[in-house]
Amino acid sequence: MLIPRPRPGFTLIELLVVVAIIALLISILLPSLGSARETAWTTICSSNMRQMGVAGTMYALDNDDKYWHTVDWARRRDHSNRLIPGHLYNYVDNLDEISACPKNKRQNPYGGDDGATLFDDGTVGLDFDYCMVEGMQGVSLGAQTTIMYLDRKEKWFGARSFIAYTREQGREWLTAFRTIPVFMEESSYWYNGIYFDGRWGNLDQLTNRHDKGGMITYIDGSVERFVPQINNDEPEQSTKDWVANDLYTWINQRYKRIYRYPSRPFGWINAPR
Repeated sequence: MLIPRPRPGFTLIELLVVVAIIALLISILLPSLGSARETAWTTICSSNMRQMGVAGTMYALDNDDKYWHTVDWARRRDHSNRLIPGHLYNYVDNLDEISACPKNKRQNPYGGDDGATLFDDGTVGLDFDYCMVEGMQGVSLGAQTTIMYLDRKEKWFGARSFIAYTREQGREWLTAFRTIPVFMEESSYWYNGIYFDGRWGNLDQLTNRHDKGGMITYIDGSVERFVPQINNDEPEQSTKDWVANDLYTWINQRYKRIYRYPSRPFGWINAPR
């Protein structure tokens, strides 16, 4: 009579070794997977904003080489004063997709969906994660205006209170963008989640959801991730963060804020005065 041999099995030590190896592999792979996901989000977000820039260029080519107005690019009022889709809708298909940063997906941190009035889905809180820079209404495709920004930690100690800078002060405190910024990836906390106007001005901030920065679209159609020195988004407020009031240009022998209330005239940015 043959006695069956016992089947070999794992000992407790071997099992623990296998579990430890699996845990080690997971700990090695997870950061890589997280980094790949962040890279994918950044790439998609950049593509979305680039498409908005292309749409603005196409509109300009149809309208004397000038961009639309900030008050009607995203929303307009019809003859009955009802909100209707703005000019962007005439130049972009699947706008409900490209208007959303894949990391935020048009979510409103304050809750509710009152902002989603221009989309059919009605499932999110914001019309756009991206907004047009206030003051760029009527900007020409060939404009050469230099746009400066204040981005120094020392602004907490007095520089922030300056509404205008002399040329010497500008050299010390301000930095030039490489060309004219048109769209910003606005922070949902300050103040895209509160005001659904599609405009980036005054105390509005840039988001920091892409590795402490947000996307900017320039007049030449290029897009880049911009990381201000001071950009804390949710836990901080505009008195310390980089905001739209920190954008300047040369006006009447001074560097002055681009944002002004009431809004500057259409096309003024092409020859500021």
